[in-house]
Parts: sequence; structure tokens; C-alpha cells
Amino acid sequence: MGATFFAVFAALFAALVVGIVCFSAIIYIICVIGMFKSFEKMGLEGWKAIIPFYNAYLYGEKVWTANYGLFVWVVYAVNILVISRIANTGGFIGGLFGIIGFVATVIFVVGRVRFCYWISKSFGYEIPFAVGLFFLPVVFHLIIGFGDAKYRGNAFLESGSHY
Repeated sequence: MGATFFAVFAALFAALVVGIVCFSAIIYIICVIGMFKSFEKMGLEGWKAIIPFYNAYLYGEKVWTANYGLFVWVVYAVNILVISRIANTGGFIGGLFGIIGFVATVIFVVGRVRFCYWISKSFGYEIPFAVGLFFLPVVFHLIIGFGDAKYRGNAFLESGSHY
């Protein structure tokens, strides 16, 4: 009976993982469809929206600056791949890296908020749209891509802001 229980549990767990991966892939594809149309509105080739980090770089180049957009994703990647693993070791060093990981997460969230803000401003939307873009990017990329929004140029550079 014990072996049967674990076999059933393993099968259910595998089905759950496959379901989550399929759902995530569908969500990503829907988001890319909206970004594809957004890229075309910005004068870029739509196929560039398919490549995960390259699309964020190009988006950053058109609505903010590429350096800031790239910095946000590098902080995120270093936090996930390096800092969180060291923080899990425990002890003083683990605690110290836990704090560093928290700060890196805050930097990522603030950078992502700013990125969503400049995307919305570049397409003529205001702060409520940026909030929606932050929390529901799939829906709001579709609104930008298929809606009446027109790309108005790099709002960050036109504003004269330094960050």
C-alpha cells in the first residue's frame, strides 16, 4: 500500500508541474502577442518580442534607457541565482545575504515599477495604467498592442528625468 500511495502522489505532483508549465507557457505566449503588436507600433520588428530578455532590453531602449532596463534584470538574476543560494546557508553570512537579497528585491520591484510607468507614458497612458501593467502585464500589453494607443516617443528622455 505504501508504494502505491507514493506512486499516486508522484503522478499527481508530475501532473501539477506539467499543468503549471503549460499554463505559464500560455500566459507568456499571450503576453508576447501583445508585445509583438506594441513593438510594431514602436517601429521595431515584432518577432523581437519573442526573445525573453532581448525584448525587455529593446522595450527599455524605446521607453526608458536600455542601461536601466538591463540593470533591473541583472539585479533580479543575481538575486535569484547567487544571493538567495548563499542566504540559505544560514549563520551570519546567510543572514547578511538575506538582507542583501531583500534590498535587491526592492531594487528590482522599484525598477520594474519605473519601467511600467515609462511604458505607459510612452503610449499616452497615466499612472493607473502603469499600476495595471505592473500587476497584470498580460492584459495591459494586449491593451497597448491591440488598442488605440500610439507610441509617442521615449517619454523618459523627453521628460528630462535623470532616473
